[in-house]
Amino acid sequence: MQSTICAKASGQGGAVALVRLSGPDALVLTHTLTAKTLILEPRRQTFCSLYDGKSVLDKALVTYFRAPHSFTGEDVVEFALHASPYIVGRLLELLCRAGAVPAKRGEFSQRAFLNGKMDLVEAQGLCDLIASGNKAAHRVAMASLDGKLSEKLGEVKTKLTDLLAQIEVRLDDADEEMPPLCSDSIRQTIEDVLTSIKTLTDTFSVGRLMKDGLKVALVGAPNSGKSSLLNALVGFDRAIVTDQSGTTRDTVEEAIEINGHKIVLTDTAGIRSHALDLAEQEGIRRSRRAMEKADVILFVLDASREIITEEQALWTDIQKQQKRTILVLNKCDKAPAPVPALENTATYTRVVVSCKKGEGMDELKKVLTAPLQAVATDGLLISHLRHYEELLRAQTELEGALLQIDQKAGGEIYAEHIRGALAHLKDLLGEVTPDDVLDVIFSKFCVGK
Repeated sequence: MQSTICAKASGQGGAVALVRLSGPDALVLTHTLTAKTLILEPRRQTFCSLYDGKSVLDKALVTYFRAPHSFTGEDVVEFALHASPYIVGRLLELLCRAGAVPAKRGEFSQRAFLNGKMDLVEAQGLCDLIASGNKAAHRVAMASLDGKLSEKLGEVKTKLTDLLAQIEVRLDDADEEMPPLCSDSIRQTIEDVLTSIKTLTDTFSVGRLMKDGLKVALVGAPNSGKSSLLNALVGFDRAIVTDQSGTTRDTVEEAIEINGHKIVLTDTAGIRSHALDLAEQEGIRRSRRAMEKADVILFVLDASREIITEEQALWTDIQKQQKRTILVLNKCDKAPAPVPALENTATYTRVVVSCKKGEGMDELKKVLTAPLQAVATDGLLISHLRHYEELLRAQTELEGALLQIDQKAGGEIYAEHIRGALAHLKDLLGEVTPDDVLDVIFSKFCVGK
């Protein structure tokens, strides 16, 4: 028999806390803390006293949700009470003494999934929604939670299921009473499905950044203005700035929101060939590591002087990274010197700024987030690596099916590839996912959700 679980379902802070109780004994356990004659009408809040023995623990709003019309699909009772740590802790203790057990991370959502209240894509959308800290991440999460992504995947699965059924019924037709399927028609259906899958997989690079944030490394020679640029972007003095070169010895990281997107900025130590001491050597090593991990590199140059040899060498190293790079010409408020052009910069975007006066910052922010802004408004993005990998596997199976059709292989051969593609789609939606994989997925949720 399924246990009845309990946990605090609200976050820290605030005056009111929410405690959730879910399982077959939810109503019985609630009555151990309230007046035995109390009648809880489904989906209606009831104001009542919660008792700790003969003493009143708190006065709370109690809401009962009768199965299957609840978040988990089970009987659920939610207690809205004062957010005192003692009151919340004592209520959970009393519920456990009466027979409930503490909920594991994500266990409420896992029960909702197992009871058919949501599929695995929607469940992970819920997790992302709770964690979303900006407008873009919220939009992607809501598209998953609302079932838009599941609906699209369901359409793809239905097309493949119908096609496979048509193929298999003919494989079982020993007397050949049914007309054969046209290979061109089979190919067209598979190609249509492949197009839908590729459209989704192509969004992963942007979807991942919208969910997790864009990692941006500020790179340049000493005293080019990297720390000043960080401070100008975040809006306060996050990094130390002096006229002395080599002030920054360690990486300085700050997460901000720009145009609705999470941007993780990393200020790095100035990179030059002759470090003054061991600390600067370590700072330069960390700068190169931050550059390797970044999604975007801002190569900061002092526009008031000529390009130095070390900057040309650093530019060569940056190009080897093969990452999106923006040239930031800083100190435009000073009289610019005749700046020799760096080699091979024709395809790179340049932005002229003055960190001191704040000039060019809006343009830099616009350029930085442009690829994230140019996303379809339907919000159908792949942001989870698991989703991306399952779609790639399905894509590989379908490409194999097309190859078998071209080689005029029998229907039983390319049907096996279609079955494989369907299996990956079902695994993505959670229809055939093993329990140990589910445990890993839901363990990433917070307690109480």
